[in-house]
Amino acid sequence: MNLPRLLALAFLLLVYLRSPIDLLPEGALGAIGLLDDLLLIAIAVYWVRGQLRRAAATHRQRTAAPPPPHPPRHESPAPWDPYAVLGVARNASSEEIAHAYRERTKEYHPDRVAHLGRDLQRLAHERTLEIQQAYGELRRR
Repeated sequence: MNLPRLLALAFLLLVYLRSPIDLLPEGALGAIGLLDDLLLIAIAVYWVRGQLRRAAATHRQRTAAPPPPHPPRHESPAPWDPYAVLGVARNASSEEIAHAYRERTKEYHPDRVAHLGRDLQRLAHERTLEIQQAYGELRRR
């Protein structure tokens, strides 16, 4: 949150509190007339706290250290098998393949691991893309 907006809000709040125009006049209602002033102050404090929290979260995201790189693999990669990715037999029917695709997608969808951190969400995203690629290849066969 920038300082000019905060100062403008504080100024408007002070002007309202000092002005003779009120939703509930203090003179006629006494202590009850202060309720609208207190409510307005509470709303302003709530809004400012929310802005500060969002600014802090944005700052944390910008200054977070990048994830460490993956260690290099020394073994030769095995040939890619779409049946193994989906966990179905080579003689599986198209219904079994579709069912396995839906189950694997549910299991590895990035939204299901969003609360576990950025690294696991990235891995789940990569796995979901691999599952989609395997399903697309098997559908073409």
